[in-house]
Amino acid sequence: MFSRLHKSVLAVLLTSLSYVAAAGGHQLELYTVNFPPYTIIEPQNTIRGIDVEVVTAAFAAVGIEAIITEAPWKRILKNMEHGRVAGTLSCARNAPREKFMLFSEPISENIWGAVTSRDFDSHNLSHLSDIQGYEVIAVADWGQSQQLSQHNLRHSVTPDIDSGIRSVVYRNVDLFYNGKLPSLYHAQNLGLQDKIAFHRFEDIESTPLHLCLSRLYPDSQTLLEQFNSGLNKIKHSGEFDAIYKKYN
Repeated sequence: MFSRLHKSVLAVLLTSLSYVAAAGGHQLELYTVNFPPYTIIEPQNTIRGIDVEVVTAAFAAVGIEAIITEAPWKRILKNMEHGRVAGTLSCARNAPREKFMLFSEPISENIWGAVTSRDFDSHNLSHLSDIQGYEVIAVADWGQSQQLSQHNLRHSVTPDIDSGIRSVVYRNVDLFYNGKLPSLYHAQNLGLQDKIAFHRFEDIESTPLHLCLSRLYPDSQTLLEQFNSGLNKIKHSGEFDAIYKKYN
């Protein structure tokens, strides 16, 4: 039977081994959903995108190999809540998530505004309230539609981003309220990037996106600190900007 001293030494050794395995140069699996261009899941489950490349590069800079895997969003959140998985990316901060998540320094941002046809006269669009009187759409059940409703701004809904872009190009719709980079990415895939314009509102802040780690996952605070260190390294080296240029 171990003495108390032996047990104490063993506990220290196990803690040290856990630290090495989780945060000292081995693989770390993270989960995500399709959210172009931040996370792009292609055929054969190839995963790329702004946040995917930033996260893998930042971890690589501190000797950790990040493996990104697709999973349903609700399952990701549930597993993070119980500490069964390390975390996710392209994740916005809010009060409910703060209870079980740690948030990195921002890795990207979602800029909100109005997508219009290229020839739309936008000189009257400075603030969100300026959309009153126009035909406006937003994706059904997304935060943008809820935001418009909270501001009592009349709008219709569309099933997805592609439909929203087509509506301002081909139909009698003036404005599609959506994020800038997702809209430009989808427009490019549709071959309509030269037919749309994006207008940012002065009173609507962008939404920072983060690497989010489960508070209950082993050594999550250490992993977060290492990631932030790696993120700082790739920003100073120019790798961060090079990744962004690939998607703009």
